[in-house]
Amino acid sequence: MKKNIGKKKTGLLKGVMLITKIALASGLSWELAKMLGSKHPYLAPLTVILSIQETVQHSAMYAFYRIIGTIFGISVTVFIINHLEVNGWTIGLLLFGGMLLPVILRVHKTIIHQVALTILLVFVFVHKTNYYVIDRIRDTIIGALIAIIIHVIIFPPNYVKEARQTLSQFGFHLVQLFERTANWVNTNCGSVNGQQLRKDVTNLLQELHQAQKDFKLAEKSLKLNPFAKNKKQILKQNEQFLVQLKVGYIYLSNIINTFSDWSNTDCISKTDQQQWTIQLQMLGRYIENQLNKSSEDRQNSRVSKFHLDLLDLSSISVQINISPELEHYRYQLGLYNETLKFIQELRKDNYY
Repeated sequence: MKKNIGKKKTGLLKGVMLITKIALASGLSWELAKMLGSKHPYLAPLTVILSIQETVQHSAMYAFYRIIGTIFGISVTVFIINHLEVNGWTIGLLLFGGMLLPVILRVHKTIIHQVALTILLVFVFVHKTNYYVIDRIRDTIIGALIAIIIHVIIFPPNYVKEARQTLSQFGFHLVQLFERTANWVNTNCGSVNGQQLRKDVTNLLQELHQAQKDFKLAEKSLKLNPFAKNKKQILKQNEQFLVQLKVGYIYLSNIINTFSDWSNTDCISKTDQQQWTIQLQMLGRYIENQLNKSSEDRQNSRVSKFHLDLLDLSSISVQINISPELEHYRYQLGLYNETLKFIQELRKDNYY
């Protein structure tokens, strides 16, 4: 509950900061455009409003695309504009011709939209004022530059904290799934509980995808961010941990089906159940210890020194042993079992 409230507060603060930046940059760009002689100063804040995105990188790319699209659209229109009437057919023809080349060149779709917008507005307004073309180019550049400068200087977006929170949530839910799987194995791998575990695995996959998306956003938010040097190292360490958690998730999702099949053969002994229960609990506790260590380091403000002990697996031992005769064939047996399950799934699909 507290985490959800914290997320809402963080989201609200980021939203307020974003609209504050847009308002400030819009006002500055308008005044600067007027100082430089623009008769259409609203074009500068229009570019600001469109350009400021959730990260500095996104904003810079959008601003660049808008400038390129504006220049291209004006180039297409300015030479033939005096020879055409303003009506729906000429506008449609100009838009088609102006956007055709960018489409053929396979440029970014934002550039295509800006080309279309520029052609439309230039074609309409140039018949009313002679200043629109130069004002549009100059004010677009002013708005783009002001938007990027304000976005970079005043609390540039940083989504590392959100990514780490998502990582912790996914990690602790994975630990709980390890514990529930261990209890399930210890109680004869019942079919009802097995179905619930599979549902939990599916739900956890959505959390994994969300964590991966948040890490991508966090990585993008650090690009072109002058204050993000230490954050990049922290993000990289947590990305390594996310990779390990993903491997743990894949491992767990695979063995649940294997245990279910093994239990159906009535060949799984009580000793096997106990050994595998201990093994799964040990793996879950190792992940939990790493998550707790990460959480403690954040609370103690030692994030710059934070280092996940990813490679030290000395606290984990293999509880399961196989006979020396089978050791040589363990890879073949593993491949055989996975292949057999895959073929069974394919046959199952063919029944529909």
